[in-house]
Amino acid sequence: MSELRQDPTTREWVIISTERRRRPHEFDSASSSKKEAASNLSEYSSDCPFCLGNEYLSPHELASYRTFGTKPNSKGWWVRVVPNKFAALSLDYGDNLASNEKTRGINTDFTGYFFPRAMEVFRVKPGIGTHEVIVDTPKHNEQMSFFSDKQAQELFLMYRERYLSLNSNPKFKYIIIFKNHGVNAGTSIVHSHSQVIATPIIPLSLRNNISQARFYYDEVGRCIFCDMIQSEIVDGRRIILQTDDFIVFHPFASASPFETWIAPLSHEPCFANVSVEKAKTLGVVVKKVLKGMYQALNDPDYNFAFNNSPIADEKEDYYHWSLRIIPRLTMKAGFEIGTGMSINTAIPEETAEFMRGFIKNL
Repeated sequence: MSELRQDPTTREWVIISTERRRRPHEFDSASSSKKEAASNLSEYSSDCPFCLGNEYLSPHELASYRTFGTKPNSKGWWVRVVPNKFAALSLDYGDNLASNEKTRGINTDFTGYFFPRAMEVFRVKPGIGTHEVIVDTPKHNEQMSFFSDKQAQELFLMYRERYLSLNSNPKFKYIIIFKNHGVNAGTSIVHSHSQVIATPIIPLSLRNNISQARFYYDEVGRCIFCDMIQSEIVDGRRIILQTDDFIVFHPFASASPFETWIAPLSHEPCFANVSVEKAKTLGVVVKKVLKGMYQALNDPDYNFAFNNSPIADEKEDYYHWSLRIIPRLTMKAGFEIGTGMSINTAIPEETAEFMRGFIKNL
């Protein structure tokens, strides 16, 4: 019989469908042609803006880890950050938007929302923010699953550095670091890269997450995420990996097959507040989990994203950051779109056991 499971961090319900269940080994996402195409990639592509030696094809770099003495926008780097050419948000977006909208008769008072004169139901707010690309590796054909430990460590140090460089800007309220891998996950450039977006608002889904976390903290006096992690440890069935600093598990109310959370065991509201050593450790843990997915699920497309507290609440006790990996193994259908509820055709206890078999040998 199917189960309704409630996510304790959001109070959202997920249907765990046992009647429609798929066994863990049935989520093989890649065809042999896909794997063959990936293996045919070379370390360098002449038209890739992220490849070593093609720095002139991308915008002027914002930061990099590079060999001492080499100049920005030249060879010698191993992690590099540039503005996104097709940025979702920009620091000068507001000025450009104001100029355009005045010609259309729209009030552009950037102190708050601004409205069309005739129909005040349509609210608009300028897309002020920033959107950066982190080039994960100089090698065109290298996936994060197969990074060296050092490359993974350096990448996560850059994640931390870029967050800390943006969170002091008073225009920004939330910063998200994320990665898309594969066409079904929304990427258009095969060269491994991550992205950072700073927004002037707190997303609605996060507001709900925050509201539930605050409610629990006010009622119980503890962090809901800390309690959830301890419950997962006591149960044990959904844990994939546990180190001195981090826990990796498939959550009780997983919304999709093989949904994976990585969270610190100690209470920390924001990833960027972790120590340098913990950031490096996290890089190695994530690489190991992704390599396990690569082997278990035949190189699936996936997204991962950090869930942090809002910038203003980075030192508050109610929130607990996590990194969430979502393999793109299924698609939302009419019920999910119409209700906002998820139907998960895999049981987290079974997928976790399946993954442990691959992770333990890495």
